[in-house]
Amino acid sequence: MRSERLAWSGRDWRMPVWLWLGLVTMFVSVLHIVIDFGVGLFDLHGTLSLTEATTLLGVALIQIWWAVSFMAGAAGNGSGVASAGILGAGWAALTNGYPIVYCPPVCPEARPLTDIGHIGSIVFGILLLFVAIWSLWRARVRPHWFLPAVALVLVVGTVVSLANTAIS
Repeated sequence: MRSERLAWSGRDWRMPVWLWLGLVTMFVSVLHIVIDFGVGLFDLHGTLSLTEATTLLGVALIQIWWAVSFMAGAAGNGSGVASAGILGAGWAALTNGYPIVYCPPVCPEARPLTDIGHIGSIVFGILLLFVAIWSLWRARVRPHWFLPAVALVLVVGTVVSLANTAIS
């Protein structure tokens, strides 16, 4: 379903709260993933294993799905907002924020950006989920299942692949 309350015309900077928060969440999430690859968490030299390749593809597809979700939601499609909420909670908060348990603040690796990536992913990912739910409720929109389902499949698939990838 569509709603003008969710949409953004693109003519000014007054974007809906869910969209601003989604962009910030995507930023800290990407920051964390880039740091993981930058500090050598994965050995990407030589031939990639199947799980390394699927993890890289999953991460790339998730970035595309953020964009698809934002475009759909900005057009007033409630499914895009719901999909962004799932990516916020599942990808940002759980996948990019939870690893804070392995390197708590003040994390010596890539300091201080690692802590910004971890804490930002947790805070903004959870906040995005609640703001997405609130925005959908406020606009009285029932999202269709396709976009959120793809977001969930991408998150779960990438997490499974990531969990089976050898860390160097």
